[in-house]
Amino acid sequence: MKTRWPWRLYPLLFSALASHAWAGGSGLNVAVVVNQNSSNSVELGNYYCEKRLVPPQNLLRTSWAGGNIEWTNSDFDSVILNPLLAMLSARGLTSQIDYVVLCMDFPYRVVNTGPPTVSGTDSTTSALFYGFKADLPALPIYTPASCNLPIASSNAYAGSEGIFRSTPPTSSSSNSFLVTMITSSTLAQAKAIIDQGVASDGAFPLQTVYLGKSDDRLRNVRYALFDNAIFDTRLRGNLSLLRTNLNEPTSLSNILGYENGRQFFSIGPALFLPGAMADSLTSYAGSIFENTGHTPLLAFLNAGASGSYGTVVEPCNWLQKFPSPQTYFYQSRGFSLAECYYQSVTNPYQGLLVGEPLAAPFAQAPGGLWSNLPSNALLSGTTNLLLQFSAGDTSRPLQQVNSAPATPAIPFNKWIFSWTACWRKRSPTFHPARAMCFPSPLTASP
Repeated sequence: MKTRWPWRLYPLLFSALASHAWAGGSGLNVAVVVNQNSSNSVELGNYYCEKRLVPPQNLLRTSWAGGNIEWTNSDFDSVILNPLLAMLSARGLTSQIDYVVLCMDFPYRVVNTGPPTVSGTDSTTSALFYGFKADLPALPIYTPASCNLPIASSNAYAGSEGIFRSTPPTSSSSNSFLVTMITSSTLAQAKAIIDQGVASDGAFPLQTVYLGKSDDRLRNVRYALFDNAIFDTRLRGNLSLLRTNLNEPTSLSNILGYENGRQFFSIGPALFLPGAMADSLTSYAGSIFENTGHTPLLAFLNAGASGSYGTVVEPCNWLQKFPSPQTYFYQSRGFSLAECYYQSVTNPYQGLLVGEPLAAPFAQAPGGLWSNLPSNALLSGTTNLLLQFSAGDTSRPLQQVNSAPATPAIPFNKWIFSWTACWRKRSPTFHPARAMCFPSPLTASP
């Protein structure tokens, strides 16, 4: 199906259009946050902006002089949340930004003290995803308090298979973002996470995802969900999902994903393909820079995975606090890595998500063209142009096109535009396909 978009323009200089499209968003929809007190953070942020074509106005420079493990909720608010909301408002980006990337050397655990109804321990990514969640109220109540499942911690976006802005995790009036942290023990390792994510775009890999039921009965509890995910992916037909009784993935190679539950195991290098998602259900996989005796999520990322998830405090083995194997079904449908993870965790408040958020190996791109504009045409006066999009699969038509205003920094008289369309491949029986196209001025003509 083709979608036509009429566009009314004043004197402009256009290049011929060739669109570049991915699932759920592009660099235009990402806010990148760097810590000015860390040269590694700044370099990593610049690297991400370069690789994902994030415009300069989407970069937030903030300052944090403390450590990279834990901070208070008030510090989190003053260093990241409030400056981010102020930046988006001041730069007219509030309706454009869906993703936030935190670039290393920020703490990953947020702690709040006080009465039981306000105290608790969350991850930094989840606090920015849908707000800080206290350990209470909850029914029933457990000890330690972190083992509770707070009523207010439920994520409405989970399982929605919908557009993030249309199905936010809390109320539609709240500030919600698809948040990941990109970090590692070294700058080179952090950059490699970005490279693996970018390399996965549109790859449509044929390799297998493994769902492991270990012999650790306290941590292998997700095996009860394996069959539903395998059934769904078989219906989908483009991703191989296999259950095993492996305790660790040491005998595997070149795999697209891995999900298991075990306190500690080793992972060899170069295990995962670009775009892979992998994690283990254990208490402290998200305590990435602490010696906890649990396999940290960074072990998966250092082995080539593009994203991983782990809790930063003792969660107890609630299935709702960890990624469901359905995350691979969402990936097979073309959702981005951040969309997959946040749709697969019902109560993510204690979980840290580290990875490249836009990685989407099964996203199928549409095409876009100016249908009545010759290459390098010089236009004067007022004219009407026709912009036409074509779905990558005629059985799954485009049904929504969103536009965002161009950057005001370049004079609005002669611009060279590129357009980015973002689309996820959907089955006709599910939610409508979506395209997002954003005019992004690259250079001004002399």
